[in-house]
Amino acid sequence: MSFYTVIKTELSARKYLICALEELKKKGEITNYVANERKDTVEVDRDGDIINISKEKAGNYQLGGDNRVVNAFSNRLKQMYAYESIKDNLPLDFEISSETETAGEIQIVLKG
Repeated sequence: MSFYTVIKTELSARKYLICALEELKKKGEITNYVANERKDTVEVDRDGDIINISKEKAGNYQLGGDNRVVNAFSNRLKQMYAYESIKDNLPLDFEISSETETAGEIQIVLKG
């Protein structure tokens, strides 16, 4: 038995959210996603499990769906969101020299 769960996040930039979803799609962790810009929602298909991402009035995104799926996906989405944000906001003095991912942990080596 599972329950519908809503998880509030502090993710607020749509650009990084879409980049994170693209990266997850490229890695095969999600099947597809459909973004509705007018309603500011995204429906994510994770091998048949549907996760709804919507923007709340406070300006942050929240995830809703099956408890088993949303909890694990929420953590991974936050990680990829942070990763995309870091890549986009690097000072001009630095560039990424190497990126590795081991057991869900991303390591970025910078050179400046």
